[in-house]
Amino acid sequence: MKVGTDGIVLGSWTPIREARTILDIGAGNGYVGLMLLQRAHPETQLVGIELEPDAAAQCAANYENQPFSGHQTLAWQGAIQDAAEAHPEWSNHFDLILSNPPFFRDKPKSPIEARNLARHDDTMPMGALAKAAWRLLKPGGRFCTIWPMDRLDEWEQWGRGVGFQCMQEIQVQTMRHLPPKRYLSEWIKPEEKAASPIHMTKGQLTLEGSATLDFTEEYLEIVRPYLRGT
Repeated sequence: MKVGTDGIVLGSWTPIREARTILDIGAGNGYVGLMLLQRAHPETQLVGIELEPDAAAQCAANYENQPFSGHQTLAWQGAIQDAAEAHPEWSNHFDLILSNPPFFRDKPKSPIEARNLARHDDTMPMGALAKAAWRLLKPGGRFCTIWPMDRLDEWEQWGRGVGFQCMQEIQVQTMRHLPPKRYLSEWIKPEEKAASPIHMTKGQLTLEGSATLDFTEEYLEIVRPYLRGT
């Protein structure tokens, strides 16, 4: 579970805008957050939260060795549900939160527990993620995620239920002839005196054409800064 297409898509697509404090929930080995750090302001702070101890240790090592000077990085091992209590200074703190969460539910599991933590939502249910992100995000901050299409309605209910407003939603096709498999979404935690509801935009991103590795130009355009040979 070192590097996956979902993480690459999320990391290359997520808008940085003016974010100076970024939180990666379920950071794994840290590569998605580092993708954002590559194009963020030089004084940006990046925090990665990861439950699985070995992955958290790799995240810490990768953060320590990241080549983008000036940035502050911290890898924290623990459950997102405990983050605000362990670090009260993180409440209402982050400009941008992103998550490539473990999103399988009621699916067959691997005998390898670390793999299950990375893929199944037993330890980080959708509702817990939405509530924790709301608590840690500052008013006006944004939350970007990637989910399977079959959980779109559920995630929209949770997002709106805790108070987020959806800014944009991108359906992701793996190939042109296939139905969308994933969707990216960007949400905002409104200011207390927001003038009006946010207008949501919708779009589509296709990764490959008619064959494996036949990458589309729209996909190559966003991943070229990160993947050599593209």
